[in-house]
Amino acid sequence: MKKGSKGLIFIVDISGFTKFVSRTANEDGNWIIRQLFNSIINANELSFQISEIEGDAILFYQFGKPLSVTKILTQFKKMLHSFHDQIKKLKCVYPIVKDLSLKVIVHYGEMSVYQIGRFFKLFGRPLIDAHRLLKNSIGLDTYVLITNQYIKELTSVYKLPLPEGYNACELYDVGNLCYTYFPFQQNGRTACSATAGAKLIRV
Repeated sequence: MKKGSKGLIFIVDISGFTKFVSRTANEDGNWIIRQLFNSIINANELSFQISEIEGDAILFYQFGKPLSVTKILTQFKKMLHSFHDQIKKLKCVYPIVKDLSLKVIVHYGEMSVYQIGRFFKLFGRPLIDAHRLLKNSIGLDTYVLITNQYIKELTSVYKLPLPEGYNACELYDVGNLCYTYFPFQQNGRTACSATAGAKLIRV
């Protein structure tokens, strides 16, 4: 177990998941989500560790110093591109997937890891804050949200200029949480060809 170690939390959440589940048969839905999760994981170029896969989200983490905002945004772009490439392959057979997209919550703080069997779980206040921030009032489907705590830690270490985003604060049961968010344009809306998606092989 790592005790008293600081690290970043990077939660990738699928926007539109509730509507998707309510309108998709279990067998099809399970297979589709596996393909989409794999597309995100395969684009994990910063070698984040995975703590949990939580229904519609993957909880990535990494101990050590915070990464630059530019690196965080670039990583999200790669995951979003991979995700939408998979959407293009699926949507001609499963049109409902066209409404799915990604958002990310990025936070930083002191946390630890404990093991249960073969699973490694995170523990710490940053986990609570990050999960609260999944329920925010941004009103967009595709964005990166980076907490003020992350940015404060980042600038104290590197003193780098930050890309411009939109600032906001929201009151939760854990207190006031402030952040900067960076909107992204959803893509992946190209038309289906005559043969695209005619047959998808499930693996």
